[in-house]
Amino acid sequence: MSAEATGRIALALLWLSGNAARAQPVIQTEVRTVLVDTIVTGKRGEYVRDLAAKDFRIWQDGKEQAITSLSLEAKSAEPHFLVLFFDDTRMAAQDQFLARQAASRFIDANSGSRRLMAVVSYNGSLRVAQNFTDDAGRLKDALNRVEASSSAASSSRLELPRGSDTPTAADNFGSHNMLQALGNLATGLGVLPGRKTLVLLTGGLPSSSELKPVVTAAIEASSRSGVAIYPVNVRPVSVDLEPSPPNPQTRGGRRGPQGAEDSPRTQDPAASQDLLLALANGTGGFLVRDSSELLAALQQIGEEQTEHYVLSYTPPESKDGSCHKLQVKVDRGGATVRARSSYCATKPPELISGTPAATDLESRAAGAEAGKLTASIQLSYFYISPGAARVHLAMEIAPGALKFENQKGKLQAEVNLLGIASTPDGGVGARFSDTLKLDFDNPAEIEKLKGMPVHYEKEFKIAPGQYSFALAFGSGGESFGKVEAPLEVEPWNGAELALSSLVLSRETHPAADLGLVSSLVQDRTPLIAQGIQFVPFGSNQFAKSETGFFYLEVYDPDPASVSVRVRVLDRKTGEPKWDSGITKLPRSSSGGKTSVPAGASLRLSTLKTGPYRLEITASDSTGKEIKRTVDFEVK
Repeated sequence: MSAEATGRIALALLWLSGNAARAQPVIQTEVRTVLVDTIVTGKRGEYVRDLAAKDFRIWQDGKEQAITSLSLEAKSAEPHFLVLFFDDTRMAAQDQFLARQAASRFIDANSGSRRLMAVVSYNGSLRVAQNFTDDAGRLKDALNRVEASSSAASSSRLELPRGSDTPTAADNFGSHNMLQALGNLATGLGVLPGRKTLVLLTGGLPSSSELKPVVTAAIEASSRSGVAIYPVNVRPVSVDLEPSPPNPQTRGGRRGPQGAEDSPRTQDPAASQDLLLALANGTGGFLVRDSSELLAALQQIGEEQTEHYVLSYTPPESKDGSCHKLQVKVDRGGATVRARSSYCATKPPELISGTPAATDLESRAAGAEAGKLTASIQLSYFYISPGAARVHLAMEIAPGALKFENQKGKLQAEVNLLGIASTPDGGVGARFSDTLKLDFDNPAEIEKLKGMPVHYEKEFKIAPGQYSFALAFGSGGESFGKVEAPLEVEPWNGAELALSSLVLSRETHPAADLGLVSSLVQDRTPLIAQGIQFVPFGSNQFAKSETGFFYLEVYDPDPASVSVRVRVLDRKTGEPKWDSGITKLPRSSSGGKTSVPAGASLRLSTLKTGPYRLEITASDSTGKEIKRTVDFEVK
């Protein structure tokens, strides 16, 4: 068998493709791009999928803004995250049973490789019953655990009698705490990529002006994090003989069970729909008014995970923390538009901003001295939209010069970090600061660390362009270091073939190990292909005995037409050492999506020690060809 044929078979066996991970739509001063998820339906409630950027108009605080890009989520390979949030403080026992029964059937119909769900409940405190997973069995087991927990707590939980007319102080207090927990959860979900869906299953909220401020706070937290809230009132409501007027903001403006155009007027003052409707309208979801068609409503919510546009615009300068009204319209007769009603101008937290450590690192970053600490970095970029990208920094810090101090019986070291991406004219394209904390119980653990690098990762957003990146880091005094590297993010129009950076990795994990709790403490998007998480390596040096991997993302209107060739070249002579031949992206991986992540092994065991170059060439049906390379060494 020829070497080329062998290469093709090996690549076919090793090629992994699956769910691309998009960064969350957080508004950052450096990127100056706002991403707005927008759902458009027609006269009969059908989703409209043939719109272009020219068909949309958007206003911020009443002033129209120019749309810079538009994409349809139905053509994206990104993962979708949905949280089933059970507010057990507001549901009677029979309502809980109906809610969990409908949720179980919804899980069977909607869980899958690109649809990750989590189950949480609130009965006085927030409890994560199941982290994000695509395993329907685990999700339904979590429903049973939530039900058991709710039953055990029923003696202390507030049960609302049906027909109750007046909210009590206890009602307001319990709902206030639940809404705070909802807002906190939405804030935590901001680290996850893309539009997140939160289904709030509840028995309604008291009609109380005291709750309006906390509802507003929950809406703002959700807007910052890209979370769409879909409140579901699982309590039946009494009805009038006279139907209510059509309301396009309820149930998405679609005809059908409990739809906006045939939904009856509620007569339950204690479970007012007003605050639930505000949560839906403010975040881009819709309200399900009662339980009569609960499963059908959940199914529609499931559909909407992939039935929305993502439009972007560059906002006017505004103060960090300020919130602004948004309005989106479509120039098409009979169309109904739903989008979040606001965005808040925020940027990533500068953890050491304003401290002496920050001042010191500022001078270190601007200075010429390299410092005593040494490290290596890998900078990789991935497109969020045509006007924005996320940069993934992986870093390996040599541990020898780290200063450990005894703190309450433990040996601790802190490394402060400051990263700045500068434009050619001296401007700042992106900036972050952070603190890496190391904690050990005894000196023996530190001894084990000697000779091993300390791994660090960080993600930041940036606009396409050319930058000089400098990272200063230190643990105080003369214990500091500095690493510099060029960063070029190529422009992309969203309609042609493009490739991300090539990422080197020596560590992989099953993506199922990533859960809601672990995701909430991460500040980066995991690199996932076909259920495998690739951990970026901050160095390009591999031992011959270890396993190496690479990861990239392919962007194209028709990924199934993309041909890829992978080669490993001797960096000194240019001689090919491994060649996959020309291989199509697997058709099953594209599925009509416009972006496909992929990864494979570097096959280090077949290489001699020395310097090499990994080269990937991609071409599509239009004849466009793009090449990406990354250097590595085998020791």
